Amino acid sequence: MTMGLLFTVTTSIAAVRSLVEGVFADRFGRKPFLFLLNGIIAVSGVIYASTRNLAVLLPTSALGGLGSMYLSSPSEQAMLSEKTTDRERTTLFSIASFISTISSMFGAFSAGIPDFFQTRLGFEEIHSYQPIFILAALIGLACIGLTIPLREERRRPLEKRDDEEVAEEEVEYEETGKILSRFAVVVAFDALGGSFIGRFLSYWFYIKFGVGPGKIGTLFGASRLLSALSYILGLKMARRIGTVNATVLSRLPVVGVNLILPLIPTYTVAALLQGFKSAFSMIDVPLRQSYLMGITRRSRRASIAGASSTAMRVAATVAPTLSGYFFQYVSIMLPFFLGGTFQLTSAVLLWVLFKDIKPPEERGERN
Repeated sequence: MTMGLLFTVTTSIAAVRSLVEGVFADRFGRKPFLFLLNGIIAVSGVIYASTRNLAVLLPTSALGGLGSMYLSSPSEQAMLSEKTTDRERTTLFSIASFISTISSMFGAFSAGIPDFFQTRLGFEEIHSYQPIFILAALIGLACIGLTIPLREERRRPLEKRDDEEVAEEEVEYEETGKILSRFAVVVAFDALGGSFIGRFLSYWFYIKFGVGPGKIGTLFGASRLLSALSYILGLKMARRIGTVNATVLSRLPVVGVNLILPLIPTYTVAALLQGFKSAFSMIDVPLRQSYLMGITRRSRRASIAGASSTAMRVAATVAPTLSGYFFQYVSIMLPFFLGGTFQLTSAVLLWVLFKDIKPPEERGERN
């Protein structure tokens, strides 16, 4: 229950951060926010390595994103979409997702680092986790260095635009609002479903099968490797049947596994099913991100990515607390059934609301 409340609070703060970032990144530029976000990660790693104060760790977790599923920031999504053509946009997003998933795979394997420091070097349990957070700080600093060479074309201030440009911007704003309202519903249902399961999945393996952190870390590390390789499949599917259709089809195996996983009696079969699910579970991430960037105007991309991310995070704030309650007082199976149902609803809504809205590359347009 306490874990669920912690996840809910940090997700809520992160939702506000995404919305603010998206709006201001479109106005003042995306590159400064990439510097800021990587700086926050570096500082967060240092804080986590040096204090046990929950009042400090809670906002640090929300702002730095440590310990949560990686989501591309609005600035990153907008910047990526501007550094490529429409035809190659989905490829670039898939590559970026592949890299981030491989990175998270190493993060999962790092679950064994504390055991190493405890058993081989004699560290106390609390101190054995410090090297992980120091490493996170160093990675944040490295990302700052990689951001420096990026170039960004800045928009002209509003007062320097002519009447025609201002009129176009008003129409653009109205179109963006319609797209966002529909897309927010889709991602909210998916995030709600995933949050019933995702945060507690490793805990579920622990309490149901009694497996330790090292074994769980290996399982989720291997799962992330399968997720990374699946981006190739997702890219081919999108090119053959369209982005929306590929996204919907990729969600069906995930829904199926989530509905039957709590009924599995042995760890081996459950682990194999988790691996199978991983081969499809992240396919939709780069596809949806690329699709959203493709059907919106360049000048609004960070804002709409931020609003979409906020819708996901807000929807995800309730589920962890409920899951914690269900795990503790009702049934460890119920979160899986609820999560699968919400994810299936999201897939159906995506197809119904967006099947006729094509990105430029699927309309035969060139950029």
